[in-house]
Amino acid sequence: MSDVPFANGAPNLSVDLPCMIELAARRGVPIAGKDFKTGQTLMKTLLAPGFKARMLGLRGWYSTNILGNRDGEVLDDPENFKTKEVSKLGVLDTILQPESYPDLYGNIDHVVRINYYPPRGDNKEGWDAIDIFGWMGYPMQIKGRLPLPRLDPGRTHRARLGAVP
Repeated sequence: MSDVPFANGAPNLSVDLPCMIELAARRGVPIAGKDFKTGQTLMKTLLAPGFKARMLGLRGWYSTNILGNRDGEVLDDPENFKTKEVSKLGVLDTILQPESYPDLYGNIDHVVRINYYPPRGDNKEGWDAIDIFGWMGYPMQIKGRLPLPRLDPGRTHRARLGAVP
């Protein structure tokens, strides 16, 4: 261990091992993170607390990211996508607490996708379709599109995904 702080920007469990946590604590080296949350998860962590604060119910949330670089190609494989999917699916339960508010959040259709589309290149695009309901169950929809320029100019993010040697 080189005693350098580590922030995990990828949705993997590289430092979620008891031995790594113990070693970092013993050496006084901070470790943190599971994902930098720049697309789908960012939208969810911004909007879901507002829904909860206003007691707006959520019927469903469909979200997709479009990636054209090697990240998208790697995540196009179901095995590689699994940890990313788990991370993205868990964020709404953590924020909305469906066990405490079952009428509002107990039966959400939550779909997460990442699509590989080579023309997108190193840019990333997120789309969201959100179905909420308000007073007396009045249905409403929110549609969102978040185009993001290349956020990682180096190879480090792709290397963490195992996409480059």
